[in-house]
Amino acid sequence: MRVLFTVYGAKTHFYNMVPLAWALRAAGHEVCVASQPELVPAIARTGLPAVSVGEAADSEERTTTDSDAAVTNGTSWRDLNAGITETRPEALTWDYVLGTFTIACSIHYEHATGGRTMLDDTVEFARSWQPDLVIWDALSFAGPVAARAAGAAHARMLFGVDYIGRMYGVYRRLLAEQPPERRDDVLGDWTAGRLDRFGCTWEPELTAEQMTGQWTIDPTPPWMQTDLDLDVRPLRYLPYNGPTGVPDWVREKPQRPRVCLTLGMTAREVLGGDVFSVTDMIEAAAELDIELVATLDTRQLAEGGPLPPNVRAVDFVPLNELLPSCSAIIHHGGFGTLGNALAHGVPHLVAPGRYWDEVDFGRRLEERGAGLLLDYQQLSGDGLRSELDGSSFQKKLSRLVEDPSFRQNAAAVRDEMHTTPSPHQMVPQLEELTAAHRS
Repeated sequence: MRVLFTVYGAKTHFYNMVPLAWALRAAGHEVCVASQPELVPAIARTGLPAVSVGEAADSEERTTTDSDAAVTNGTSWRDLNAGITETRPEALTWDYVLGTFTIACSIHYEHATGGRTMLDDTVEFARSWQPDLVIWDALSFAGPVAARAAGAAHARMLFGVDYIGRMYGVYRRLLAEQPPERRDDVLGDWTAGRLDRFGCTWEPELTAEQMTGQWTIDPTPPWMQTDLDLDVRPLRYLPYNGPTGVPDWVREKPQRPRVCLTLGMTAREVLGGDVFSVTDMIEAAAELDIELVATLDTRQLAEGGPLPPNVRAVDFVPLNELLPSCSAIIHHGGFGTLGNALAHGVPHLVAPGRYWDEVDFGRRLEERGAGLLLDYQQLSGDGLRSELDGSSFQKKLSRLVEDPSFRQNAAAVRDEMHTTPSPHQMVPQLEELTAAHRS
């Protein structure tokens, strides 16, 4: 069969899909990846065929959509995501949920992930190439429309906690409870408008497919998943770090506990920077008796002076190769980094970004005894070194390195992941589901 992957122009979202794409390719299926022009070189370096769709990030259409400062009209990525990631029951009123999806449809989903040109180009290619199955990143809403227009089955692939599926379930319940005069179906209108452009008739069930797919592929561990009334197919996360060489020093046995500090690619490449002082964190960590490997670029390091002697700064090193030698990892909670650490049973110190599910992941790791979560007061000033209550950044990092229970619990989490179907084992499921859903 022919399988089309669609993903917007962020490496971390694409890298999440690479092992499954290659499993399908190795099983004899044709595979192609459609994304924005800036991601095409990264796709090509995986050996997968790439199709450029939509406008580049620096085009006139998208100049105000890719920075954290202004997605459009001064609305930031953090502001947009904050509505969808809300989980407090008392906050989830109809006005709140309706307003959240109204903003998301008009700004986030429509523009920040490619706009009309990406949708048009993806549909045009799908109708030409005629895929049997479309697998779409959970923020790449061109995928389900292209699948409908081409008569293909389609599956949504998650990149973390399924806040969208959860909020959509709340939306459907509250919509049904509204009196007729307040039953504004913004998601139905949005879906109908997108399908109508390509001569496809809207039906109520197509809104659900637009938001959550005909089924969902979930690479997060079961204890991180949200219990939803959806057809969810679990998938074991396999690390893919991109093509790169492995430095000789990675294979050398460290003379003291090695700790990796990484804040991911998305903040520095897409969202305009980190949310706290990297230099302050490095200085505080370096005061401990550890070897700190900081995967940071020159801009992230520019604000500081010379690095302490026990700090090694590298722009990039594959986590899949580095982490087996590490006693702990400090990271922002992004799913790509998190998945690498989970796969190698390394304890986590989460200094959370505020873009999606980073805080939730940190809390759940704490509950499993496999990591610790920092709050924002611990990421600046005295919070990095405070001796008052043992909750400072330094104290928590010391605990992770010195207390063997964290390593044992992280290893238990890793072993649980190995019970989840691998990409290779998922291929027969995808073949059966495609045959059932393809029109």
